[in-house]
Amino acid sequence: MAFGRKTREEPRTPEEKRARRRRLIIEYVIIAAVAVLVAVLVQAFVVKPYRIPTGSMETTLMPGDRVFTNRFIYHFSAVDRGDIVVFKAPGSGAVLIKRAIGLPGETVSLKDGRVLIDGEPIEEPYVRRVGGEPVPTDPFANGRAWSLTRPYEVPADSYFMLGDNRIDSGDSREFGPVSRDEVIGEAFFIYWPLSRVRIL
Repeated sequence: MAFGRKTREEPRTPEEKRARRRRLIIEYVIIAAVAVLVAVLVQAFVVKPYRIPTGSMETTLMPGDRVFTNRFIYHFSAVDRGDIVVFKAPGSGAVLIKRAIGLPGETVSLKDGRVLIDGEPIEEPYVRRVGGEPVPTDPFANGRAWSLTRPYEVPADSYFMLGDNRIDSGDSREFGPVSRDEVIGEAFFIYWPLSRVRIL
């Protein structure tokens, strides 16, 4: 007499075997559909990957880096100075990634190639360095109020974005402040290439 758990008998007729195969196929299709739906929802509302196309954020982010962006964090908290933000550029709608420097109501200005907030210089260890010195932050000669040829007050519910590579970055000096509605999320992790994997 055999002891132990009773095993389920395999289908014995061709009809039973075909019915079992159909059930398995339907289950696999449902599982695949749910997995795709979850992936779409995660990208739409939680975490979305982006590829860095240019050197405007060197050396924090290099061309070809791939980052994960937290899409829900700014629904619960404000953008902080120094955050690496993914957003839609005013006017063009192009998706860009820059660093938040000026916050709502603050006055951004330049002196000797350094950024001042409300007249006080800020520390920016992330700015790209050449020969050990940070590259200067210069105004854009486009005649716009936000070009930083003179002090500029950031509007309410908007942010002044700058690339870390100040000599090769199209940013708020060019297209102006970024409204909160145009903010997509915060980049928080480099996941590719493997040699550059790290938390931002």
